[in-house]
Amino acid sequence: MLSRGRMLVVCALLLVAPWTHVNAEESPEALFCTLIPTLEADGERANASVAWQVGLGPRLPGSNASTALLDGLEARHPSWSFERDDHAWSSTGLTNLVAMYPPNATLEQDRAFGLGAHYDTRHIADREPDEANQSTPIPGANDGASGVAAVEEMMHLIPGMDLDHAVVVVMFDAEDQGETPIIEGSRRWADNLTQSERENLAGFVLLDMVGDASLDLANITSNHPSLNDVVEPMAEAMGLIDGREGCSGTVNKDVYQPETRTWIGDDHMRINAVEVPAMVIIDHRYGPNATRLADGYWHTLQDTPEHVSAESLETVARMVELGLRSGAWMEAVAPQEPAPTAPTIEEPDQDEPTSEAEGADGLAGPLGLLLLGWAFVVGVTSISAVSIVLLRKLRPPPVSSTWSWDEA
Repeated sequence: MLSRGRMLVVCALLLVAPWTHVNAEESPEALFCTLIPTLEADGERANASVAWQVGLGPRLPGSNASTALLDGLEARHPSWSFERDDHAWSSTGLTNLVAMYPPNATLEQDRAFGLGAHYDTRHIADREPDEANQSTPIPGANDGASGVAAVEEMMHLIPGMDLDHAVVVVMFDAEDQGETPIIEGSRRWADNLTQSERENLAGFVLLDMVGDASLDLANITSNHPSLNDVVEPMAEAMGLIDGREGCSGTVNKDVYQPETRTWIGDDHMRINAVEVPAMVIIDHRYGPNATRLADGYWHTLQDTPEHVSAESLETVARMVELGLRSGAWMEAVAPQEPAPTAPTIEEPDQDEPTSEAEGADGLAGPLGLLLLGWAFVVGVTSISAVSIVLLRKLRPPPVSSTWSWDEA
């Protein structure tokens, strides 16, 4: 039989066990750590994509460089289906490139998650210190090419991921034109989605300016909160938050700063506007000494491949990959279970107690498991306590206290 001390320890462990179990199921360790060693996104391959894109020249809407880029993307990813989404705009028009995997999927009929980037480059280097150079188009290695390169990495890998949903990729045109960036290509694409397409598009992650060698990712306040909340636990698991230990084998870096909150206007806002959850992953300060976008290489002629890092491209691409492989992106925007249909006969008065079935529904989820676990433990503990009391009463008293006729 257990001693009283040991019995108390066992009871305490049983009381804690349900809570420990519930929280373990939701920890970053359980969700992401086993997947991190299997991630395959290749920063060197993404960096080669940046060099290829910049080598085509400025990718201005309607330019030969833009056409060559779109032709090249279709040729480099034969497993995907492609459609060019053309719109009248300015004197040149604009073209979004839309890709689907599997190639026979359609957004009209299939549940999908979206990834994207803008591929156009700014037509003027308006942040260039020398005014004589401010009318020159920028090379766009980070502001344009890096997002496309990271999305390209996903296009290489997704056919081998065995996902249970389709993926739509959109390369947006005309994001960076005008006196201020106009994010026009994404507006045209989002506004023209049918109701069925909007319902089937579960969510969308945009990548922009993700190649800076000194990568800093902030908590973007213009992101849809459901998707934005996924970033911090994934970044922590990958060892990307300073002062927090990542999964075994990761190296702690100061990349994602959850306490740094900043608003960013980008293509994701046009998608949020049509009630599809969307977010952007973006470096909000480009350059080694930049404290904000305007301080660094942004919209200058210094936005060149040597200022883009294969390591940064790989970090961001692997974060997106982790969200896909774990199902975290889709889980974040999964539709909630509908409330039970109201009875069509008599509805109970507000003061009437809930039925047993309704009570059971209220116990669903982790809190319900915790309460049920504690109820079980309390029951077992109570039975054990009663058993101990009864056994003590039935146990014969010690010999020294037993009365006998010889002592009378």
